[in-house]
Amino acid sequence: MFYFLLGVYFFYVAVKAALAILQINFIRAEAKKPAVVLEQNEYETAAAAAITNQKFEIASLFYHAAIFVMWTCWGLGEMYESAYKTGELRDHIIFVMSFLIISSLLELPLNIYETFVKDKKLGFSNVTPKIFALDLLKTLALTLVFGTLFVWLVLLCIRFLGDFWWFWAFLLSFGVALVINLIYPTLIAPIFNKMQPLEEGELKSRIEGLLAQCGFKSSGVFTIDASKRDNRLNAYFGGLGATKRVVLFDTLVKKLSLAEIIAVLGHELGHFKHKDILKMIALSAIMLFAMFFIFGNIPDAAYQALGLHSGGGGTIVFLLLFSPIFGFLFSPVSSYFSRANEFGADRFAGEVSNKADMISALKKLGSENKAFPKAHQLYAFVYHSHPSLFERINELENEN
Repeated sequence: MFYFLLGVYFFYVAVKAALAILQINFIRAEAKKPAVVLEQNEYETAAAAAITNQKFEIASLFYHAAIFVMWTCWGLGEMYESAYKTGELRDHIIFVMSFLIISSLLELPLNIYETFVKDKKLGFSNVTPKIFALDLLKTLALTLVFGTLFVWLVLLCIRFLGDFWWFWAFLLSFGVALVINLIYPTLIAPIFNKMQPLEEGELKSRIEGLLAQCGFKSSGVFTIDASKRDNRLNAYFGGLGATKRVVLFDTLVKKLSLAEIIAVLGHELGHFKHKDILKMIALSAIMLFAMFFIFGNIPDAAYQALGLHSGGGGTIVFLLLFSPIFGFLFSPVSSYFSRANEFGADRFAGEVSNKADMISALKKLGSENKAFPKAHQLYAFVYHSHPSLFERINELENEN
């Protein structure tokens, strides 16, 4: 069984590496052709950035594979034996939280390289060592407090709710995800970024008019100081129900024209009008249910092969260890529906503003974010939640 589990994981690694290499070769070939969407120099810069990112993904993949081998061959069994002194619920919590914290610490080399080397080189990262350290401490504190509480609740499901514990753990996890979405813009995001109401002026008036036109009720329009960490442009609608907020990155406000910002928000409102958020929540619920069903019925031999025992902390750690494979398997499904939603949201943006502004905004987003406008079909099928810029603009330009 041990070699079977190892084989499954390394097959997953091989497939992901092959897809990344496929994408690199595709971008290299396309970069030699005349530019589309972007200016020629921007096109070449975006190609170089995309290749750099793919190489980093491959390096990360093999780094994580080495960590997986470390856990499965040595670490898990040793930590399991040392954590379980009395068999009380406390021992299970210590085991799971130790796994989470050690895993986070093992991620640090990758995070440091990505932030201070790769993204600095690409012109994205503005993170200082102080900001990085503070973010790390805040994340660790949130993990210790809320992660421990969540693990305790899942352990209660496993211990007291019988063979169908996985169903109740699914309901708990889905409920927690909804709560996080509910409180994120008002309680979590401000921990990391300064969030303030958008200043009075033409932009705020136009946004409020657009929201009223679309029947979108929110708790306000806000900007965040995203530029202290990153130069990429973005905007989002956060929260659920009465906590919904329109959040603009300060980079977006600085780089896009008023008309382009309205087009971008029109796109986001398209998701609201088409109930895409509810659809994706439903899809997430289905995938989460499937994950808990599968991991709730893993044979005892799989746990024993890794030096664990089914039930309690062993079950949670096994789930955490293999959940990336599950996420990869379901990625094409979620990506397919998400891409379809994006086309619909683009069309809606063209209706509430105009297509020219949306196309202009997409081009500027591609330029500023160094997004290569094309992708290999197989790579996009597996990973891309958004169609390529080339596809989106082509769809808008050829719309009747």
